[in-house]
Amino acid sequence: MSVTLEQLIREYPAWQVQDMAGGWVAMRRDLVPQTSGLSNVRCGKTLTELAANLRAEARLK
Repeated sequence: MSVTLEQLIREYPAWQVQDMAGGWVAMRRDLVPQTSGLSNVRCGKTLTELAANLRAEARLK
C-alpha cells in the first residue's frame, strides 16, 4: 500500500518531510541529542520506504 505525503505529515507531526533529489527526507523539528540513540534525519527512496523508516524510529523510543 502506498503512502501519501499528507498521511506522513499527519502521522508524524514531529518530523518535517521534504522531497529531495531522488527521494524523501524527514528531519525532526526538535533535534534529539546525539547520545540519545535516535535519529534526527531519516530517508527513503519512496514515501512508503520513508514511512517504514519512521515507524522503525518510533519503536526505538
